[in-house]
Amino acid sequence: MERKDDGVCELVVPEDAREDFDGADTVRFAIDESTVADSTATEQLTLSSPLFDWTVARLQQMGNVVHAAPTGQPVSVRQLTSRLFDAYTVEDGNVRLGGCTLEDQPLLRYTYRIRSMSNQTGCRLAHVYASPEGRPFDDSLLSALRVDDLAPIEGKPPRVSGEDTRRWAATGKERAPIVSHDERAELLVVTVVWCKYFHCKLLFEINETRADLSFDGWAQLLVDRGIEPPPFQCPDTGRRSYRLLVMDDGRITVPEAIAACEQSGRQVLESDLVTCAASGQRVLPEFLQKCPVSEDRVLPSAMVTCPTCRQNVSPSCLTGDRCQACRTMTTIRADDPRMARVLGEHPRLDRWSRWRLAETDSSYILTATSMLRGLLLVLDKESLEATHLATGSRFGRRWVEVPREQRAEYLS
Repeated sequence: MERKDDGVCELVVPEDAREDFDGADTVRFAIDESTVADSTATEQLTLSSPLFDWTVARLQQMGNVVHAAPTGQPVSVRQLTSRLFDAYTVEDGNVRLGGCTLEDQPLLRYTYRIRSMSNQTGCRLAHVYASPEGRPFDDSLLSALRVDDLAPIEGKPPRVSGEDTRRWAATGKERAPIVSHDERAELLVVTVVWCKYFHCKLLFEINETRADLSFDGWAQLLVDRGIEPPPFQCPDTGRRSYRLLVMDDGRITVPEAIAACEQSGRQVLESDLVTCAASGQRVLPEFLQKCPVSEDRVLPSAMVTCPTCRQNVSPSCLTGDRCQACRTMTTIRADDPRMARVLGEHPRLDRWSRWRLAETDSSYILTATSMLRGLLLVLDKESLEATHLATGSRFGRRWVEVPREQRAEYLS
């Protein structure tokens, strides 16, 4: 077809179809009615004109399926790279492609001619879009992919089986749009619209360290800024940013993932820090101790001493003059394996009776009584060495520590 200077279009009729046009080798037509009025030899092209009917018949002979692509869509990886690279800032490093492919993905446009049953000249066209699996497309995505501006694919279209094209044509006939009782829908053509879809892997390099990021999407949307490259996500903290840097230990991360240890002042990943259960400070694990009673991790400076067992514990487990362990002691028999081990190591304790015990992560806390006296003993669980020994009245709660040089009188 060729458009002339006067606005009339001239169609070169294929040789095997000239008998359909009374032997004419060309047909002049126009869409603009004013152009037709100036030339009696020009046909007005409408949805019910002879030329349009002939075109539909030729399409049906070809199987109703044609291939097209949006004009102007990206067709090379080079057209994507600036959008990919410009999104990121890599301190003392660079970003490059670790791989990027463009593939053709189809969407189907079913074109119907809607005829009025009461008015044979009343026609309109309707386009219905769907995926090859039959899922509809959002109007905003169709607009972004520029499916209103298509060009036929020259030469061989992307690889597709004959079975697929037959199935798509059959589906188009089955899914004719529902119209009023006074209208009938006729499938004219199935246009397979091939849109470019990309799969990309970016490599970030700083010194000898590498990190990567993979994502995919519609190429047209990336070029038109309908989608943005995703920010890099720190693998340790989950923080995301378009700015990347490297830590002293060689890990690539983002500025939002870095925090200062409140004890040393060192800049580290926030995921490397632990919260002190007592003060709430965020510090490196090396600055914390585990509370032997609650097992909370606490700064030594935030620990408190239990007035009863004299162990350094987290403030949260201390009530009054006793920690949680001292408050929850239970009666223990002499034949209990723990008690038997203690008596085997410290024979003189056999003089005492009514033993009660609490066990922490590191110690045994024991109390015992005689006729009038009470004994409080704290032993290291592994060595059974006494870390605290005190005596008091059997009926009181005030304990007096036994000097270290006198402990042998009670223990061995």
